[in-house]
Amino acid sequence: MAKRFSNIIFYLTLIIIALCGACLWMFSGFRHEDGKFNMILVAFLAVTILQILILTPIKFTIMSLDAAFWPAHQAPETADENAKVDTLMDELRLHLRTLRSELMITERHRNEKVNLKYRLITQELWLTGKLFLVYFLVALAFFDELLYFNTEATHILFQYSHGNTFGLLSVRNVPDIYLFVVTSLVMAFTDGKNTSGGAPWIHAEGTRLLGVVRLRQLRTESNRLGLSLPEFTEREFAESWTLPYERVPYTDKYWPIYTPWLPPGTRDNLILGINHVGHMFNYPESKGYTVLLSDTRHRSLKIIEYLMKKNWLDANTTALFMDFSLYNADANTFTVCTLWVEKFPYQYPEGHMRVESHTFVEQLREFSMFGMLMVFIFAITWVQFTKAFFVKVWYDPRQLKTLWVMVDAMIVILSLVVGMVMAVRDNLVQRMIKKVEIAVVVDFLDFRQPEQLSYIEDVVTGLTVALVTMRLWKVMQFSATFQMFTKTISMAWQALLCTFVITGIFIIAIGIATVTINGNYTSTFRDFPKGIVTVTCFAFGFTNVIYPPDIFYGGEWLGILLYTIMGFVVKYMLINLIVSMMRDQMASVKADRDKKVMQRITFWQFLRVEYADSINFIVRLFHCQRGYQRKNRTVSQNIQRKLDYIELMRRETKIRPIYSEKIYVKPVNKELAQMKYRERIERTFALAAILHTQMELIERLMFGDEDGNLPSLDQDEDQVPETSKD
Repeated sequence: MAKRFSNIIFYLTLIIIALCGACLWMFSGFRHEDGKFNMILVAFLAVTILQILILTPIKFTIMSLDAAFWPAHQAPETADENAKVDTLMDELRLHLRTLRSELMITERHRNEKVNLKYRLITQELWLTGKLFLVYFLVALAFFDELLYFNTEATHILFQYSHGNTFGLLSVRNVPDIYLFVVTSLVMAFTDGKNTSGGAPWIHAEGTRLLGVVRLRQLRTESNRLGLSLPEFTEREFAESWTLPYERVPYTDKYWPIYTPWLPPGTRDNLILGINHVGHMFNYPESKGYTVLLSDTRHRSLKIIEYLMKKNWLDANTTALFMDFSLYNADANTFTVCTLWVEKFPYQYPEGHMRVESHTFVEQLREFSMFGMLMVFIFAITWVQFTKAFFVKVWYDPRQLKTLWVMVDAMIVILSLVVGMVMAVRDNLVQRMIKKVEIAVVVDFLDFRQPEQLSYIEDVVTGLTVALVTMRLWKVMQFSATFQMFTKTISMAWQALLCTFVITGIFIIAIGIATVTINGNYTSTFRDFPKGIVTVTCFAFGFTNVIYPPDIFYGGEWLGILLYTIMGFVVKYMLINLIVSMMRDQMASVKADRDKKVMQRITFWQFLRVEYADSINFIVRLFHCQRGYQRKNRTVSQNIQRKLDYIELMRRETKIRPIYSEKIYVKPVNKELAQMKYRERIERTFALAAILHTQMELIERLMFGDEDGNLPSLDQDEDQVPETSKD
């Protein structure tokens, strides 16, 4: 009683503190901005996690060392004067609750090995299921549809001509490249007054250029490539690509003359290994000759005039990349743009574009209440999952050798990697923002590095979600459906592997044929990887990626033959063969499963008994409990109708084999029947004991004293306590 009273005092204190805090927050007139309030919540969450993960283990380590080296003297044990003494009525009520529990706990429920297994499954299902749902909801909370619309709008504004700007798709020769740079990258971000720092974008007033535009070209020694891959030169040239290069004083101080003709050297950044995939070749990011434009219109035009005069773009130029970053203060959106022109050997340029939109700064300030709630729930769920993993490994380190514990370890490690990548990205962005704050506007701010870190974060997060899904699949193996599907795959893996190999051979063969015949006429089959992807997409139902005229360049009848093979052999025959094979194997597995008789309880039966109090509370709360329906009949009449129905079904079962040649009769397991018979007997005795206990309780409540003691038979009638008055 004392412990319960202390708990009530604790909860009452928490409620009073919460109500006082809410009243102060609502009626004192003190309000934070939404962004600042979100940052306060994040700081609170960070401090809490720091205390749980670091400070609390240190605290308990110090306490354990203190207790180990300087043990405290134990006080002598004394009897509790306020200890509760159970009366006879309390014992009867406790006995009644015990009997009601025994009514649900049958012989099969007392299998301790199965109960421990199901209890472990319940814990893992609770942890893994929560983590999976939280990852899903966090993805919804972090998704910003404005980034998609910003990317699409930027694509349209740079690809097509608008007013005084020249579109990238309109570029046809080298002069058009210079025209695009002047109109779309210089005139569009500067004004006629040569204002330092540039001007708002003419297409969007709230968008400005961060830093300056960088031009980078890749060139070869000779414009005659043949069938070999190009070798991009990294030699040092003088003006107009002349040799030899002579180093003169101040070449590392002043830009205008020497920088466009010198390679940039080794780049130690995160995008060193990126290759831009073009129609003809792959172009590395780490090579090339770079030149920076300026922040004013006059200076930038002078630079471009100098480049045109000295033939910076000539016949040996293979590709020109234009890198820059935009920022919209109204939407808090960074737009990282890489526009590049690929010049084919026959001098016809082709434009490409890569645009990525991100929210690099103050992302948490823009979160809604749902987003902040999901951040808190994710942190709590991740800490619980990590704690369960370390507790499991701490008490049994040998479990690290098991497959699924290794999967748990990978989930924890990848989650930590995501956190570290986010920290590195935010630190990098903050350093770049400081450059903008100190007005160094003539530098190139390479926001592709944090953009690449965001890409790595998305990839690692995707791998984490995939591992969580696999872990959830493993936990869901208690279900007969999941067991059947897993067993089907394990039984049919050889046939499935052979069918997949045959399907892959057909796809590769058709891809080679279509690329060889039609590759020079359509971009759908311009190279072997593109052809394989197109045929694979068509085989799995994505028919909008290919049009019949795209495969008719080798002749109409040959095109019809290829289209028939793709549409019938690969798409219908082989894919349907896989589905039919899986269906047959699943039917066989299901038949084997139905023949087996389960002599143990199912997982749902375990949950029904394990969490009976919670389930009964929910049933009573929502009034879902099924009551007895008389239907204008007495109890004996309803029982007789039920017995008559059972007898009728039994007669139909005996008559049915006469009219059917073959019928499957499920075999009767004698052990299971005996077990159910014993369970019915146990329930009968339990019901009898419950009725007896209830009668005894009623008797003692009516005729007994406050403690439930009945009067002795030797007492006089005058000493019998009165129970009621007329």
